[in-house]
Amino acid sequence: MNISVIIPTLDNPDDVIEVVQSLNNQSFLPLEIVIADSSSNNEIHELTKSMDSKIDITYTRLGRAYKNDRLFILLKNLPIIKFFFSNIKPGRAYPYEASNRGSSIAKHDWLAFLDATTIPHEDWLKDYIQIINTQGVEVVFGKTKYLATTYFQKILRASTYGSYGIETAPGSLMKKEDFLNGFQITEGVRSGGDVDWKNRVRNNFKYITPSKSYLTYPNLHKDIVSCTKKFFIYQMHTAVQNIAHSIKDLYLILTLLFTLILVPKWNAIVGWEASPYFLPNITKIYFISIVLIILASIIYNRLFLLKSSEPLLRNAHKLIFFILVTFAVYNWNNYLAGWVEGSVWYIPHITKGFIALLCFASFIYRGLYFPIKHNISLNFLFPINWFLVGFLGLFLDIVKAPGYLLGAILAPFIKVTRSSTTKNTQAVD
Repeated sequence: MNISVIIPTLDNPDDVIEVVQSLNNQSFLPLEIVIADSSSNNEIHELTKSMDSKIDITYTRLGRAYKNDRLFILLKNLPIIKFFFSNIKPGRAYPYEASNRGSSIAKHDWLAFLDATTIPHEDWLKDYIQIINTQGVEVVFGKTKYLATTYFQKILRASTYGSYGIETAPGSLMKKEDFLNGFQITEGVRSGGDVDWKNRVRNNFKYITPSKSYLTYPNLHKDIVSCTKKFFIYQMHTAVQNIAHSIKDLYLILTLLFTLILVPKWNAIVGWEASPYFLPNITKIYFISIVLIILASIIYNRLFLLKSSEPLLRNAHKLIFFILVTFAVYNWNNYLAGWVEGSVWYIPHITKGFIALLCFASFIYRGLYFPIKHNISLNFLFPINWFLVGFLGLFLDIVKAPGYLLGAILAPFIKVTRSSTTKNTQAVD
């Protein structure tokens, strides 16, 4: 089997050296390594000329990174200021764009995908070839285990990836002909394109994800600042794509929860009738508007989209239920107890208790249920770490919510390119 390995890279020559060395130590050697580079300098290009490798290295450049280049490209798409950014330089390519470009110039029949920070096991290609030959599949997905060495990395892994390996696009093996025939990875986004790609592959090819983790990722963030930045940006890019609907619903609920706290207090904050920002009946208008929007989405989905298109809002019934429960809690003492504290129906601090209960449930889920489900040991979680894991997980969820909203706002101006076709074959579990 003739294999080209595709590696997108950006300003990380040390990582490139390590991954190329790991490929040279494979028990089955690929015939080509394609390095698709968007670095801000020529260091990796010069490195490939002198690198000691038993495998042929093909180098290709995709633009040249500079500070805020992708932001300028986004601004270029805005109609109001498009004129001022008409001559902007291309800048860096996102990893998916680099993978697609590398695949298009690869010389061999099979494509194996990596990134410059993921290290494959020495039997990765050998075992994948055996899987294809013995199980009759057309695509083998990657499976990556995230490594943690520092204390913060261990807390981060417990609250996000877990210690099981997870299915990934890096590590996948696929025929070049199939990949280029309408199954390239989504371009124009920093994250989420691989999820969309895997979904399309599942629907059109016989595939399998191995039980063993054949790749390791040793570069988890070591501090909360860089971690927060990554999760915010990744969620913003995920929001513009038709993926991760359950997660999007969660962040939408978090956003609704925030507005449910803010809106009823709005008039008190601005100073009631004396303020020009006073809005009469703002709470009732807010709840009625949200419910009407969701009901309209249900009618729209049922009557106009049928089965061939994507719904306007998914799981709308869950959102309506959440909003109605919240509305009932907020107005409980007013409607049922008439604000009479001696009434049997009066519940003091019911709104604060409801919000605290939601936060506590989320905290327990993030700190205990999620990490235990993802193979984090009880010895690590107790007696203290489960609290830190829960706090970090809940914090990152809160960070993702505005990222999702910003992505939804910017979606019309982000050019997302997805080639697609249909191949009537059966997937393998």
